[in-house]
Amino acid sequence: MDADTYQPGAGDLIDGRYELKDSLGKGGMAHVWRAREVSGGREVAVKFLRHDAEALYCLDPHEREAELRVRNARFRREAGLLGTLDHPGITELYGSGSHQGVPYIAMRLVAGVSLRTFLDEHNPLPLAAAVAVAVQMAGALACAHTLPVVHRDLKPANIMIDNGGAVVLIDFGIAKPLRADATRYTAHGSTLGTRGYLAPEQLLELEPTPRTDVYCFGCIFYELLTGRPPFPLGAESGLADKHLHEEPLPPSVYAAGIPEAIDDLVVRMLAKRAEQRPPVEEVLETLAPFGPRPGDPEPRPRTCPDPTAPLRRPPDRAPQPHPAPAVHAATSATGEEEWLDNREIEHLCTLAESEIDAGEPGEAAGRLRGLTARVRKEWGERRPLVRRVWQGAADGLRLVGDFGSAARLYQGIDDDLIHGEGPAERAERAVVRLRLAECRLAFGELDAAITVVDAAGRTAAGLPPEIAARVEAVRGAVDAQLTARLAGPGELGA
Repeated sequence: MDADTYQPGAGDLIDGRYELKDSLGKGGMAHVWRAREVSGGREVAVKFLRHDAEALYCLDPHEREAELRVRNARFRREAGLLGTLDHPGITELYGSGSHQGVPYIAMRLVAGVSLRTFLDEHNPLPLAAAVAVAVQMAGALACAHTLPVVHRDLKPANIMIDNGGAVVLIDFGIAKPLRADATRYTAHGSTLGTRGYLAPEQLLELEPTPRTDVYCFGCIFYELLTGRPPFPLGAESGLADKHLHEEPLPPSVYAAGIPEAIDDLVVRMLAKRAEQRPPVEEVLETLAPFGPRPGDPEPRPRTCPDPTAPLRRPPDRAPQPHPAPAVHAATSATGEEEWLDNREIEHLCTLAESEIDAGEPGEAAGRLRGLTARVRKEWGERRPLVRRVWQGAADGLRLVGDFGSAARLYQGIDDDLIHGEGPAERAERAVVRLRLAECRLAFGELDAAITVVDAAGRTAAGLPPEIAARVEAVRGAVDAQLTARLAGPGELGA
């Protein structure tokens, strides 16, 4: 039996690990089943790539084979992304593999309802419930965008509300990592996403950025607040043109009691130009004061499930962050920790720099990440070793693809940790800004990167040759990435 003939069925034992129970539904690309994990007995969701999708049978054999290669690659990428994203609002990966030639992904089963079903049953929503859904969505998106990963198919059907009210993003099937070396799996000329929730740049087949998700999020939030999308979905004709050219009316036109700050936020989320939209972190910051708080009463009218519950009744014990790796410190006579050991930190920096020079940040670079706040607090902002710790931590994060966290550290170095205007300081500042621009390239900020690359070239021209060479080496690497971005999609699209 091969992938073209295998059909999942109740009772099937998948890869010796998951026993299928019942079908949860199928779409154009995948079929999802409820299953029981044999070893532990927990219920999981198992998602199979469909080789029997109707759209495939419209293709000739050569086209069908090519399309299946793309779908298989995209399915593997989804498994990889789920294994990287760590947030309660994103389904975590339990396992992946192939059964009878058909790829599968096993993940957390979200018991609840889709946001589409929830909105159909509860319309209009109380303001507290609408904001609670949006706050939880923003938190999950912020996690994805930090990597950075763009979901590209945000819509009510791809958002779940579990029985406890927690909001969970699902279906990262067409999500895209924004690394410069990320493989493209979509043929140019095909628009990904769902009608009615597409950003203008998706309709124009332009490169997506995290602000693409913000537009789709804005469409959903508008519907949460008003009971209707910003542009009606009924008419087939003209919808794309409305998303491209027509300014939506503020949500307050259709629903009373919407605070001015939320009204303004939604309008900005729906800006036609991506750079005019707020980042999702700003969305979360703006919404937080309007969300339910611990001890608040249940909203009226009641909804089932209640998305305000996780905010009104947080868990008794919140998950504890992973502790930073231990570094020996000097101790007082009472045994209390007093200060970090200077020589040990220098040795740790040397080890981390060796890992980074080899392109393989490991344990030492990871330990530096846990020390950035502490060294700055204990030693201040002018000690060179503080800057060295931050630089090593930032470089390690950049190399492993955590561009959001790396960018924050590079920005901190540029703002506070480089002092003086001598040749060495000017060179170091140029390199840090180039690395910051490299991180922001992953978020689609091309114009800013062009400005930084040009400025670094002018800086290098005024430096002694031995110092200028380091700036030029980094500038050349960033410029090459920028050139690749500006070249746009090649034979395969986003």
